[in-house]
Amino acid sequence: MPLKKNTQFDVIESFGRQDKLMKLTTTPQSHKKFPYLPNTMNVRLLTKTIKGKEVQILTSMTNPMRFPSADIVDLYSHRWEIELGFREMKQSLLDNRFTLRSNQPELIRQELWGFYWLII
Repeated sequence: MPLKKNTQFDVIESFGRQDKLMKLTTTPQSHKKFPYLPNTMNVRLLTKTIKGKEVQILTSMTNPMRFPSADIVDLYSHRWEIELGFREMKQSLLDNRFTLRSNQPELIRQELWGFYWLII
């Protein structure tokens, strides 16, 4: 999964310049939504440049010998292409009608605003 901006973490170990083991602390908001989450969890942060853009990816596969960073980043890139393909298939199955995906009023307003500027 991509790393969200402003994520707070502690680096436990560095496996290389772009490969670090870190400890994430879950937030109280996360515990409200997912009460089974642990208070902290160890994850691996991989930083790679993909198509000229620096991408930071979090993974629970923390063993660098068993799971090389290049393999994880490559799989993530393939997965993202598959997700884009699914989105295109959904659009064609819906005859390219606009569909709202959000569940919250402010996000629905944002989607409608985006559709408005696409049509103009």
